[in-house]
Amino acid sequence: MGRTPWYPLFSQKIAISQGVYEGGYAVNAVRYPSEEYMTSWYLTTDLYDGNVQSLMVVHYYHVAFNRPDLLKYLALPFGFRFYVSATEIEVWYDDNVANI
Repeated sequence: MGRTPWYPLFSQKIAISQGVYEGGYAVNAVRYPSEEYMTSWYLTTDLYDGNVQSLMVVHYYHVAFNRPDLLKYLALPFGFRFYVSATEIEVWYDDNVANI
């Protein structure tokens, strides 16, 4: 995709919904520009109710150890989205996200 990877630090935080740690659910992800202490990633599953208050903010290393299958996507820079399920993988750049 011609973009320089931007790897999160283990000490940074990431916002996730229920079902991300557990696996077995498709994951929708988006990387918005954010504060330096955050990875800027928001990962949700079908269990997400659309209420931002219901998201858990956890250290990135928890996601790295619980979902190593997602690591290769989490180096994508701001503006990227991805969708991963048992049968499908989609990765795309979203100008609307990158320019927030």
